[in-house]
This record gives sequence, structure tokens and C-alpha cells, in this order.
Amino acid sequence: MTDKKNQKTPKEVTKLSEWQRRNQEYQKKKQLEEQEEKEKKAQEEKERQELLNQKTPSEDSEADGQDGESEEVEEDENVAEEEVQETLPEETEEDAEEEKIIYLAEPSEAMFEEEELAKKAKKEGQIARRHIYRAIPVWVISTLVALFSAYLLTPLAKQKIIEFSGNKNADQALLFEKSQIQDRDYTLTTFLNRDHYIANMKAASPWVKDISMNYTFPTTFKVQVEEYQVFGYYVTEEDHYPILENGEVVETAVATDQLPKAYLAVRFSDRELVRQFVKQLEKIPSSVRDQVEAVDLTPSKVTKDLVTLTMKDGTKVLVPVSQIKRKLPYYNQIRKLIEDDSVIDMEAGIYSYNTETMATLAQEKKEKEQGEGNKTEEANANSSDSDESAVVTEQHEEVPAE
Repeated sequence: MTDKKNQKTPKEVTKLSEWQRRNQEYQKKKQLEEQEEKEKKAQEEKERQELLNQKTPSEDSEADGQDGESEEVEEDENVAEEEVQETLPEETEEDAEEEKIIYLAEPSEAMFEEEELAKKAKKEGQIARRHIYRAIPVWVISTLVALFSAYLLTPLAKQKIIEFSGNKNADQALLFEKSQIQDRDYTLTTFLNRDHYIANMKAASPWVKDISMNYTFPTTFKVQVEEYQVFGYYVTEEDHYPILENGEVVETAVATDQLPKAYLAVRFSDRELVRQFVKQLEKIPSSVRDQVEAVDLTPSKVTKDLVTLTMKDGTKVLVPVSQIKRKLPYYNQIRKLIEDDSVIDMEAGIYSYNTETMATLAQEKKEKEQGEGNKTEEANANSSDSDESAVVTEQHEEVPAE
């Protein structure tokens, strides 16, 4: 019996906790005790049977005595068994309490495994969610591409509404035609190429100063036009052509009944000189600029860009176009010192004279020009006579030769 109790259990492959090891030892110990108890009972029963078989009538008395002894022995054995049974539950309860304490103090291997499995499952769940998150952009992009492709196949993709605003003089139909926007163009391509269309519309009309195109969902394009202001009018014998603030002359004539009450009349057609005049006149104060009523080109031998400005009060100002910005701002100061209908000459310096002097000078200039013209005609006549005589001489000389 002692050999079995002292026998060691085989070494476990996996490492067990303290309470598991104690539990296994207790179970093995209990099994050994039960096995020993069974063997002991079997041995006692066997001995009892042998004693019963060996009895004889002559030994009844002895048997009676032996029966009494066997009963005593059995009673002693029963008492021993009861003591063992009383001690075993106490040990079991102590072991259970010890087991509970150990379990609370040290987690079991099964709990570790369950926790690892739970962590693994949680980790696998997180990985699955991460893959879902990664797939969401792909799903969204694919859906958008599919919707966009379906949109391009519908007639709605080519619908366009062009709305113009701010254009009073620029022809709306001309702007739309020159923009080169086609009905077959998609709304998206129209939006992407709007800079190209804006450049085409700017070049379509001289009235356009600036232009912008804004898109309004779903199919509306709003074109905002800013036009140049009218600076004056180029006046011919019959027509009036607008001169814009950038110096450009519009080729379309304006009807007489559409002209404003007061305007600046420009009576020379040199386009480059008109541009320079507009740029120079824009740089002087408005108090002087607003008094100019008309301008005529009156070049002299020295100054080719000399112009005569007719002011609203009748005063005339002679000034080169290239010096308007520098000299014309002094007009208000000089005008206070001169009489009405005077002339302010700013060609070489700045001085003034009255209308009579101006008329005398104009007459002298005219006579001088006429005298120079007569001399020129006489010189031309003399030169022509000499040429004719030379021709006659040549002809006279050539006739005898024939």
C-alpha cells in the first residue's frame, strides 16, 4: 500500500498550475484509498467465507465464540470506516477551500486560453473592420464612376443655358457665336474650357472690357460682361463713331438721335493719334477735361501732332498731343487772366492772344502759304517748259536722222 502511495505520477507535458497539480494529487490519492478499501473488503469477505466453510458441528461453541469475535472485529472495522469517512469530507472541504483560494490567487490555464482566444477573436474582428474601411473608398469611387458614366449617356449631360448680363452695346448673339460653344458640347467640358470661351468673347467685340463666366448647378452658365465707357465720338461729315476709353474707335456708327446732349467731338481719323490723345486727356484733372468740347488736328511745320481744343466757353487751346498731360492742367489758371474768345498757345511755351490777333496771324499764314504755293507753281511751270523744249529739240534732232 505504501508503495502505491509513494509512487510518482508521470510528468505532465504541459506545465500545470499549483491548484491543478494539487487537485490531481488529491484525486489520485482518493482513487488509491478507494481501491485499497475495496481490496480490503474483498479480502475480509474471502476470509469470512473460508472460515464458514471450515466450520464443524463440534466446533459450534468455538464458532459461537469466533462469531462474537468476528462481530467485534466487524464492529471495530465499521468504526474505523466511519472515522475515515468523517475525516475525508473534512479534508475535501479543506481542499476545496484551498482550491478556491488558489483559483482566486492564480488564474487557471483554461482562463488564459479563453482570454487568448477572446483576444484573437477581437483582433480578427478588428482586422475585418480595417479591411472594410479600406474597401469603402474603392466602393465610393466605383459608385461615383458608374453614376458619372450613366450621366454622360443621358441628354442632361449636354444641356446648357447661357445667360448674359451687363452688355448694353455688345451684341449678345455675336458674343455667343464667337465663343464657339456648341450644342454637342458637354456641360462639364464647357465648364472646363470656359477660359477659352471667355477669350473668344473678349475678342468678338471692342466694347468688352472684361468678362466672366460662372457655372450654376445643374446646367446654367452666367456670363457677366463689363463694357468700356464712351470717351467721345469721331465725327465725320455724316456719321458719329464712338471712341472708347481705351482709345479704340468702334466701326459701327451711332444714329444722331441716340447721341448724348454733350459729348467730345474728335475731328481727325488717325487711329494711333486718337489713342494717344485719349490716354493723355485721361491723365489730366476732370475739371479741365470736362470743359473740352471738340478737338481738331492742326499740325504745323514744327509740330505734327498739334491739335486745337475748343472749350465750352469758346476758348481755343493749341497744344501738342504728346504734351497735353504736362501743359493742359494750367488751363484754369491761365483762363482767369485772359479775355473771352482768346487763344492759348501751348506749342512752344504758354502764351495767349485775342481772336483778332489770331485772325491776323491766320491771314498772314494763309498768304504766306499761298505765296509759297505760287512760287512752287511757277517753278513747276518753268521746269515743265524746259522739259517740253528739250523734248521738241530732241524730236527736231531726230527727224533729219530718219
